[in-house]
Amino acid sequence: MSFPLTPVPAIDPAILRDEGIEDDQVDEILRSDSLLDGPQFSSPSSGHSSTSPLSATDIQSLWRGPVTYLYSQPYFTQDSPEMLTFRFDRLTCGILSIMDGPNENPWRSLIWPLAQQSPALYHAVTAMTAYHSSTDIPILRVAGHEHKQASIRYIQEGIRDNSMTDQMAIATALALGFSESWDQHTASGNTHIKGAQALVKRALADHQRRPLRGIELARLKFLCNAWVYMDVIARLTAVDSDESNDFDNTFLFSPDAPNMVMGDTGPPGFGIDFGMPIDARLDPLMGCANTLFPLIGRVANLVRRVCRSQTNSPAVISQANDLKLALETWDPPAFIERPEDPTTDVQHTLQTAEAYRWATLLHLHQSVPELPGPNSAELAQRVLQYLATVPLASRTVIVQIYPLMVAGCEASTSEDRQWVRDRWQAMSARMRIGVIDKSATVTEEVWRRRDAYEAQPNTRRKLVATAELMAASAHRQRGVPLVRTGEGFEEADPGRTGMVFSFVDVEGGSGGGVGEGSGVDQERFPRRRKGPERSVGGMDAAYTVRGHLHWVGVLWDWGWEILLG
Repeated sequence: MSFPLTPVPAIDPAILRDEGIEDDQVDEILRSDSLLDGPQFSSPSSGHSSTSPLSATDIQSLWRGPVTYLYSQPYFTQDSPEMLTFRFDRLTCGILSIMDGPNENPWRSLIWPLAQQSPALYHAVTAMTAYHSSTDIPILRVAGHEHKQASIRYIQEGIRDNSMTDQMAIATALALGFSESWDQHTASGNTHIKGAQALVKRALADHQRRPLRGIELARLKFLCNAWVYMDVIARLTAVDSDESNDFDNTFLFSPDAPNMVMGDTGPPGFGIDFGMPIDARLDPLMGCANTLFPLIGRVANLVRRVCRSQTNSPAVISQANDLKLALETWDPPAFIERPEDPTTDVQHTLQTAEAYRWATLLHLHQSVPELPGPNSAELAQRVLQYLATVPLASRTVIVQIYPLMVAGCEASTSEDRQWVRDRWQAMSARMRIGVIDKSATVTEEVWRRRDAYEAQPNTRRKLVATAELMAASAHRQRGVPLVRTGEGFEEADPGRTGMVFSFVDVEGGSGGGVGEGSGVDQERFPRRRKGPERSVGGMDAAYTVRGHLHWVGVLWDWGWEILLG
């Protein structure tokens, strides 16, 4: 029961703004137990009551007239199932796929029909839609919270009772992952993404035993690829050093991982070989970079390992070199089928894929700077150049958060920084999700930290292990770094704490090296006569993923995990 994309123009979310309630009022409502314990939304299988979603026929008849006609009628409240269904169709679907032609958006053609059969998936999709629209109508955060809680209850029951299919459960988990990242803005939805992994593996095993066909096969292929996208994007910012939360050994990165197919033999096509037919169509989220994403994921895994140590071992350097070679030799597909959506240009997907590739090379370089090659500024310029060749009108802009974050933080001139700011603002206005604003905030913080650090003389650029600083102050919290004094360490202005190394101001720029009177092991932190206190491969450690001047360090310092997608 899917509904097609009708020929009504896309709606500017600002038109749908509700001026009555502010964010702080919504936060107060969300804290109210009385509301959260109130009536639950009914299941979509309970018929077409005033609180149940509409069928495809109902939707087409409701929205057949002009868009302005809808808002002159008092029949539907902003949080009604009808309005949220409308918003899902016209707004949310558009930022979940780089193709939005009449039959190309799988959220509309494959996921929504399935949601009519699954209360868990219906509530997850509705929660995702409500959180998306809450930027313009803050009260929808309340509806989003209610739908998310209902979805979690339904999926727990469905998995426990074995009353929902794996495809329903996977789609629900992915929608909940988006919901969480759009609600909190500083969470990546990792719990739901990791929960989907076992379901994906089981669904693929079932497909090998009982091959699917038609729409069921198309849906499984989309869900597997969507999970890969979210898993890889989420692990880029999930760099916390807690090994109990490690997920390096997902089946995508196991010895028997699926093969990458580039159409060298047989029919033209590209993608990850999940035991399903490979074609030359763009992926709704990864575009033409399907085969690049496993490499990005492996780089993210290596970064997690790097962030758990103060030096790079030969084994780490060797692994990084192999990844660098794989990234440098990766090529986009030779043939790509042209999509129906006129706002999706194949050339734009190629430019975006190259931006991802060079952004990942930059991320790898800042993790293992011992590798030979271009410096950070040169790599960042390549990324920004590729992004600049994609006009803002292109739909591929919706998946450019990751490369813009990685390269944008390296901008040093006022002109480049303003271009990055303008890009963030344009993406925020188009996508209407708080993740963009948080990414821009992190970028600005990186610039602020670097400007402050570079204003210091080299003799005052002292770095010590963050773990040692924490040991020096048992009550120290993230974001509240320490400054060295004659008596030891004291609290200072925030913005100097990195995941592995933190900046310590040395008064007067001379004398009293790190460790003197500080309780920090002088053997591990010997004094140096010139230059930064620590450098790796010729790069000041403060600028690497271990330091306080890197976006990874800012995210760790602030306790954020942004879903960069």
